[in-house]
Amino acid sequence: MIACLYGKPATPFVAPVLRDLCAAAAAAGGEIVPITIEAALRHPDRVADVRALYVLPFDLPAPDMVPATAVRHLCPRAELVTSFAAQDLCFDKLATQERLLDRGLPLPETLVTHDPEEVRDFVRTHRYAVLKERHASAAQGHLVVWIEDSELMGDGGSHRCILELTGGGRRELHGEHLSYPAPFYVQRLVADIGPQRVRPGQVLRAYVVDNEIPFWTERYRERYARPSDWLISAALGARYRFVLNVSEEARKLALRCAEVLGLRIAAVDLIRTGRGGPYVLDVDTDGRHMLIDRRFKAIPEYRAFFNFDHYVAQAILAGPPTAVAPPPRARREL
Repeated sequence: MIACLYGKPATPFVAPVLRDLCAAAAAAGGEIVPITIEAALRHPDRVADVRALYVLPFDLPAPDMVPATAVRHLCPRAELVTSFAAQDLCFDKLATQERLLDRGLPLPETLVTHDPEEVRDFVRTHRYAVLKERHASAAQGHLVVWIEDSELMGDGGSHRCILELTGGGRRELHGEHLSYPAPFYVQRLVADIGPQRVRPGQVLRAYVVDNEIPFWTERYRERYARPSDWLISAALGARYRFVLNVSEEARKLALRCAEVLGLRIAAVDLIRTGRGGPYVLDVDTDGRHMLIDRRFKAIPEYRAFFNFDHYVAQAILAGPPTAVAPPPRARREL
């Protein structure tokens, strides 16, 4: 049996994905059985024979339960399409960045610090920056930051505020002042910044399935009314359109990101401007913590060719790709 595991409270978010995955599997002559983690824990006999498992968001009922251990106990024969280690790495944006940088992949200039003055110096150097959440997806919780009249300002879309960087505590809004605790994870805003205007970079998303990219999308805005609009995220109001041609450099970069993070299924966000790039902005996957956004299915240009879940279902049914053995080293003549 091939199963898709998810949490019952996540049903409103994952139901469309489950529907499309199951339909795509059926069209290919296979079957993917959706099952909640709650049902699996109540009736472990129903999942004991699962041989392949695709994971969508869920929470375990007890905080001391280790997901990988619990799922391995429930489904001892199952091959995970995306390992829990890869899911956790992808969810932790700092850990993701460290892994990518360690492997030599290009990212925008970034600072991680507990020192508020270092953040101010970084923002002064780059004029605009993005203060990012460590555990976030779709730019949720991110703030565009800049210095205005000696004050560090921030804009996340819902409000514009004066930032007060603190050593600890909780993030709290008091009128126009936002208390923001360390550590601070800040990244240069990738944009063409001129004297009169800021033009954000082009944000491309590669949909990766087993070392192939079936298609790309671009996220964009038709107008920019405030600094937070430079966060080009569908969750914050940006739109999707399909992109039919990208550079070979971008294609190789996206595939390398998925490989480095150990992801068979991934959405890799790249950004480029007229002056530089592409840079890696983010990498997402379907997993216990997150869900790859599929809102592009609602745009008029959507066709069966762009059905991401079709490609995912085919990969799940086919099983893990066969590893290609490296060519033998040439023997040196003596």
